[in-house]
Amino acid sequence: MWSSNSDRLSWYQRYLSGIKAHHDMKVIDIQKCEDILFTILDRVQQQDYRFQVDYSREHASFDYSIRTQLDELDMEVSLWFNDLTLRVEESCDTHYIVDGISHQTVPKKGLAYLTVPKESESRWTGSDIFHPLPESSQCSGHLVPGRVINVLKELLKGAIVYCQQNFLINPGEVNASLLNFDGPRLTLVLRNVTKPLRVNIIPVLRKATEKLLESGFQNEKSFPETTSQATPENLDISNGTYYRWRFCFERPMWKLLEKADADGGHRLDSLCLLDRIKTDHWLPGEHKQGLTFNMLKMVLLWAMKFFPAPEDWIDLESSVYRMVVVLLRCLALQNLPNYFMHEINLFQENLHAQFDFQTIYKKVQEFADTPEKFLQIHLTHLLPVPRQHIDSYLKMLLQIQDNEGLYWNTAYFDIILNKFQVYHVLDADRIGAMQLAWAKTTKLVTDEGCSS
Repeated sequence: MWSSNSDRLSWYQRYLSGIKAHHDMKVIDIQKCEDILFTILDRVQQQDYRFQVDYSREHASFDYSIRTQLDELDMEVSLWFNDLTLRVEESCDTHYIVDGISHQTVPKKGLAYLTVPKESESRWTGSDIFHPLPESSQCSGHLVPGRVINVLKELLKGAIVYCQQNFLINPGEVNASLLNFDGPRLTLVLRNVTKPLRVNIIPVLRKATEKLLESGFQNEKSFPETTSQATPENLDISNGTYYRWRFCFERPMWKLLEKADADGGHRLDSLCLLDRIKTDHWLPGEHKQGLTFNMLKMVLLWAMKFFPAPEDWIDLESSVYRMVVVLLRCLALQNLPNYFMHEINLFQENLHAQFDFQTIYKKVQEFADTPEKFLQIHLTHLLPVPRQHIDSYLKMLLQIQDNEGLYWNTAYFDIILNKFQVYHVLDADRIGAMQLAWAKTTKLVTDEGCSS
């Protein structure tokens, strides 16, 4: 058994310290990569003004400060179309095929078309990224993200050759061979760092929904109230499919998280620690999708909503468990709702790989049950006698099906925290709500256990 509470906490602190010890080297590698990428993108902008170099990488820098291992780097390229009449619309009333690419017109949350109204058609006629629609359509045509990708791909190839010929970058620093493959991603491999780093070049239209959102597109269910610092109406859009653009939630997430620990809590430390656990231990099966850093950020946003009190985040162990219980529930329901647009399930966003729920749930549950096995960073750190957290009642509690959102609230998660012995809440009203929910769920779990 643990000899004291401080012994238990020291495992978390020691693991976190080990992670952060390599942070400076990671930052140096990132800066080297960004210098090369900015050089290439400067040349792209010189060739085509629609693709702007974005030096203000605040939300990206925030991610770098938290992430523990970077195998991939996203570099956004701001799009400048100089047309405020464009509209972001969820659906299309005309089926068409461009460049031989199949087109699914069924509306899907998180994806939208960028349309050109009829009064602006003359501005875009003949453009290499514009596709006109029949006169009977509600708009004159679409700006096709797949075509934007194709234009940017050729510009990148030319820019890399130019920069090498003019000694702006060294030969062999950039491998552009992946640009020869078709698909929605533009990927370069940089070799001037500790190990080769894949870089995804992503065209982004800034704050598209602030001025271009179709009237009636947003509704109360889609965009819940968050905070004044992160208005989802200011979402960027980037390429999603060949025909449709994807809403980007990176900036609003950053706005909510950047000052999350102003009260001295351990929210971001928990995110950092679990990101490393994910990378080292929570790996999916072959050809399956696992957890991503963005998924963990979304889990933290939900945890902050369910556990708003500073006392919830007063120590690292309790903070980590607040993220873990939300994550376990999402995995059990196979649904991680987007914090800003609840209809979007982050587990289903990858169209090319199925999420490995069975493997990931089992590994996260094992961490919740015996975290010290995952926090051991050296063999000399002897593991304590394990204490079992998860009994049959808790397993059934986590697996309760919930189509109406009755178990997606603070009281429900407080029950689970209490079972994990990391509750530490003194608020009488909250304790009362937890006890009331406990009585209801105990009856439900008992009834289900008897009937199974």
